[in-house]
Amino acid sequence: MQTENRVRLGVELVLIHQSISRAIHIAKLYSDIFRQTGFPDGKIRPGFADYVRSLVSVLHSHHLAEDDVAFPGLREKLPNAPYDRLVAEHRQVRPLLEEVRLGIRRAVEGPSSQEPLAGLDRSLRELERIWKPHIETEETHLSAERTDAVMAPEEQADLVNRLGRHVQEHSGPDYLVVPFTLFNLPPESRAVLSETLPPAVTQQLVPGAWKEKWQPMSPFLLV
Repeated sequence: MQTENRVRLGVELVLIHQSISRAIHIAKLYSDIFRQTGFPDGKIRPGFADYVRSLVSVLHSHHLAEDDVAFPGLREKLPNAPYDRLVAEHRQVRPLLEEVRLGIRRAVEGPSSQEPLAGLDRSLRELERIWKPHIETEETHLSAERTDAVMAPEEQADLVNRLGRHVQEHSGPDYLVVPFTLFNLPPESRAVLSETLPPAVTQQLVPGAWKEKWQPMSPFLLV
């Protein structure tokens, strides 16, 4: 579902980080609120579950794509970036994502949500503790300015496209993770990231055929 794009590698990296950062914050905020008040009636419970599961899927696939595609493609171009440390931090995140996945399942399927949501909140807080300095390191060493200095636009476009294909192969479902990623960004940033996707996805599927499926997440998105 990829398309030819002109988004610079360093810019795409920052936008994905911004989307994930907001999602971690929102998931943490509402896990604490729902732990104290319980889930409201209606679609809030399944919508929050879809939101948290999408966070797990997007973050996991993002790290896999960096490990398998981005970092190997950048090591010769930018050899001084701390790739081994970044990969090690990705490994630290994996068990936390599993805790988050299990926590939200217990919260929505079990007889009581209070204890699972408390555990979910703890896992998200630990995830955020690792995530913030991790992305600061990445964005410093792999900034748009640095990647622009060593890669032609065509090289960047090829790498961004390969990253997108890898993410698509290891995340899903598309009808949740694509709107999740886009609508955790404000409109201006969303418009830039949308350039990495086929127009049929952003102009037809997201607002059309997929909308009923991702709509329960909308209380947590920037829609």
